[in-house]
Amino acid sequence: MESSPRDWKPFRLLPRDERPAPPRDIKTREGIGDRLRTAAFAEIQARDAFLWAADRFTDAPPGLADAWRKLAADEERHMNSLLRRMGELELPVDERGVSDWLWVSLMTCESALGFATYMAGAEERGRKAGVRFYETLAKSDPASAEIFRVIAEEEVEHIRVAARFFPEDTQARVESNRT
Repeated sequence: MESSPRDWKPFRLLPRDERPAPPRDIKTREGIGDRLRTAAFAEIQARDAFLWAADRFTDAPPGLADAWRKLAADEERHMNSLLRRMGELELPVDERGVSDWLWVSLMTCESALGFATYMAGAEERGRKAGVRFYETLAKSDPASAEIFRVIAEEEVEHIRVAARFFPEDTQARVESNRT
């Protein structure tokens, strides 16, 4: 398993044996910041993982590595939108620590199929969280809500990429993350 490729700045990475603090109440500015931070950190991990997978998995069907590189650009854009919103709210990114367990889990994938389906499951979890945050924040913080809505909508396309190359396996993984 590979360790983290860098120090993940501007995020503050927690030691692997330490769990992140639970998010604060979403009705507070700080609670919104906790969701923005967590989502932004998931996006940077996904970005780097897509790039890693595109270079690593020689068993990927033709076109998949290129698709992963395009998805990495989406993840970068998502992360930047979330971090920009944190800046607008004057919420420090490094105020609370984050865990890189998503990255660690993705680094255990041993094939293009394994990576694609694992990532599709992670994208589905992110999509569900984005929908939930959009619904919760739509009236109190429409700007943050809109960012989560757009990301959730785009995660559907990310899942479709995996499904295009590995239809049955992706459907099974995504379904297991919907319950």
